[in-house]
Amino acid sequence: MAEVFARLSSRAFALGLGAVLLIAGCSLGGTSTTSGGQSSTDVTVWTAWGGQELAAYQKVLKPFQDSTGIKVHLITIRDQAQQLKTNVSAGTSLPDIANPPNIDDVSDWAKKGIMKPLESFMGDQMGPYLANTYPSLTNANSATPLYIYIVNGKHYAEMVKTQVKGLFWYNKKVFTGTAPKTFDEMLAIQPPSGAKLFCAGLESADASGWPASDQIDNIIMRQSGEKVYADWIQGKVKWTSPEIKLGFQTYLKEVSAANVFGGPNTVLSTNFGKAGKPLFANPPGCLFLEQATFITNFFTQDYPNLQAGTDYAFFPHPSVNPQYDGNVNGFYDSFTMYNDTPAARKLMQYMVTKDAQQIWVDQGGTLAANKLVTKYPDPVLQQASTVVGGAKNLLVTAGDFMPSDMQHAFWKGLLDATNNPSQLDSVLARLDQVQAAAYAK
Repeated sequence: MAEVFARLSSRAFALGLGAVLLIAGCSLGGTSTTSGGQSSTDVTVWTAWGGQELAAYQKVLKPFQDSTGIKVHLITIRDQAQQLKTNVSAGTSLPDIANPPNIDDVSDWAKKGIMKPLESFMGDQMGPYLANTYPSLTNANSATPLYIYIVNGKHYAEMVKTQVKGLFWYNKKVFTGTAPKTFDEMLAIQPPSGAKLFCAGLESADASGWPASDQIDNIIMRQSGEKVYADWIQGKVKWTSPEIKLGFQTYLKEVSAANVFGGPNTVLSTNFGKAGKPLFANPPGCLFLEQATFITNFFTQDYPNLQAGTDYAFFPHPSVNPQYDGNVNGFYDSFTMYNDTPAARKLMQYMVTKDAQQIWVDQGGTLAANKLVTKYPDPVLQQASTVVGGAKNLLVTAGDFMPSDMQHAFWKGLLDATNNPSQLDSVLARLDQVQAAAYAK
């Protein structure tokens, strides 16, 4: 998956994109079609993608460039939200298209016209875009708090891809039983002798801890419901509340010394992309790994001959509280337009089409944001698309919609609690303190 450098793009950050600046595609012009010296048929795009994700995007862009004659100058920038902020503060030019900014800047930048609303350039495509995109990504009235990208009724983030989280991956040659229906049933499964029930890895450089936040998110939304989940994201539910504490306690069962491969020290020091290696070791180190759809890219890096549906598969997050089974955790990739040019308009209009997103999914490792895309390259992604399609609420990652200070304190608190579960009460109390300050800004 990743599934990224608006706030949601913490996934791209977490995917370990090494280069701060990577030029991909045609010759690089300026950073703006209006101030960078490019022609009217050029468009500059910043993205957080690298590696396979970048290669897939280049394939998406090829038919657009071939048919329109527009040159796309594609630049991968690691900390994109910070670079956008720096350029805005310095008054220097912005790319034509990039990820949305940090959520703390969205409202102000929208009001100042730094970002351009989709309604101003999508034209006749705006209606189909809203109708054909998963509604929880575009609907201000949904339980998903994506309203942050909707300012005064206008949409400022264009959704182009999505992923599903909270999936439990397994080696089909090792786990041959029936998928557990409930979380407690899963905890009761006996792994093979010498193996543990779960694998986990929380290391991700400055973003270490985010994989645990995904696990907590899936528990809270399915244990206490979408209202508590949304209120928690907005700072209306304290971390020391019974609902959030219960979510942490449930998560800690997954990473307890009794249940997790290598114990908490291994969990803390293992990079998330390598967490699944013990699934396929001989003998296996664990039965299950909880991760998003993008994790299959990492499986095949370590074991190139693995085949989706033959060697590995997943089951959806088991039920925690049956009344909230319709809540599914997902994330998305999106773009925002900063310079309103004819070439930028055409590219933004193209990326939301079924044809463009079909190219994306054909490359593997992602799901479309467009509901009309129904054909996937392997049975695992096909199954994942049905999880999204059957969701009552596709709920975003909590930390990605919290203030920056809160997000990082959240991740650190998870590392501390994983390392020493007896610290949970003090961890939650500290998070309450950060919450009071972060939401008062």
